[in-house]
Amino acid sequence: MDEQKIGRTPDITRRAFLQGTTFAGFAAFLAACSGAEQSSAPGSITVPTAPPVSAAPSLASPTPVPSPTGPLKFANWPAYIDLAGKAAEEEVYSPGSSPTIEQFKKKYKVDVDYEEKIEDNKLFYATIQPQLQGGSPTGWDLIVVTDWMAAKIISKGWAEAIDKAHVPNADSNLLDALRNQPWDTGNDYHYPWQSGMTGIGFNTKVLKQAGIPEPKSLKDLWQIKADKMSFLTESRDTFGLGLLKLGKAADPSSPTILDDLQAVYDDIKPLVDKGLRFTGNEYLQDFAAKKTWAAMVWSGDLASSGTEGDMFQIPEEGLMSWTDNMLIPKGATNKYTAELMINFVYDPKIAAQIEAWNYYVCPVKGADVEIKKIDETAATSPLIFPTPEMQAKFHNFQFLSEEAEAKLDELFLQLSGG
Repeated sequence: MDEQKIGRTPDITRRAFLQGTTFAGFAAFLAACSGAEQSSAPGSITVPTAPPVSAAPSLASPTPVPSPTGPLKFANWPAYIDLAGKAAEEEVYSPGSSPTIEQFKKKYKVDVDYEEKIEDNKLFYATIQPQLQGGSPTGWDLIVVTDWMAAKIISKGWAEAIDKAHVPNADSNLLDALRNQPWDTGNDYHYPWQSGMTGIGFNTKVLKQAGIPEPKSLKDLWQIKADKMSFLTESRDTFGLGLLKLGKAADPSSPTILDDLQAVYDDIKPLVDKGLRFTGNEYLQDFAAKKTWAAMVWSGDLASSGTEGDMFQIPEEGLMSWTDNMLIPKGATNKYTAELMINFVYDPKIAAQIEAWNYYVCPVKGADVEIKKIDETAATSPLIFPTPEMQAKFHNFQFLSEEAEAKLDELFLQLSGG
């Protein structure tokens, strides 16, 4: 298999497609994604992890163990949890369709309202910010947001402190590379859900029919018909890859970052004028409808929920890395049940079950052993277990200064129109 291009093989089951994965190189990948201190030797990636400056509030005192209450209101991204039955065929969550959710409900005798509600960090944040600012519940008990957004919520004191006595699996099984982030050094407010990469997605069949070469680089992607292409509403991903395309450093601490962001805007604007769209996970539906021929995509999506011919391409210039994290919003109605869910998904058997479906990188120790029991031939998937060559291409464009953040917001608003 060409490790730079990964996708589905025609006429095989989804389970068979997921065979051939291994956890070799797993910890190194997570170290690259996590912001752990790294060597500056040639080929290595130094990940900037400057956190927000606001201090989090002091931790709450442990309380007596309550009983589970529900329904647990759980907001997550699409294509991020295991599915079965009709939902697995349609690759869209519906109540009762996730073995993990159903096993949790059975074990704790509590209902779970799981919704694929998050398509973009900022758009979702806008729906809960007024409640958080006003000191009222958001309506969610557990949410999954990316590193920089998790840091922002925690720094404002808007996340509940997690009682470690309620999450022994998470406390024990979190991979060392993801511990002690500068923005939550003791994992008091967050635990990672999955890690992943942002690169190029395309459909081989539609490109062949259109007589268009498969894009191997970001420069190639820019050459595809703009109205058949989409970039991401996650501006850090879109501008991060845009910087790499221009040969500039995708480094928030770069002294030329403001000028570099402007250069990316100038490079993308002509595509917008010709019909380029910005999407979140809805690009999956656009690929299925052949509305989109190529796009900036997240690494597991096309493998877990794409259609025949959909491929994930590692751009020659590099790709973005990140981690999505579970937080309990301040004032959550069912905080203890949310802690039980965090603990549940850090059981290596459950983690492997989720990972074998969603095709992202799991943060749980022991899941490598358990996933082999699910799929005995699991050995080689670079999406789940990136090779050293892939790891050398990782870039992290997460923590921006206030000035750079404001510039990015301004430019992206001008591009997207909203």
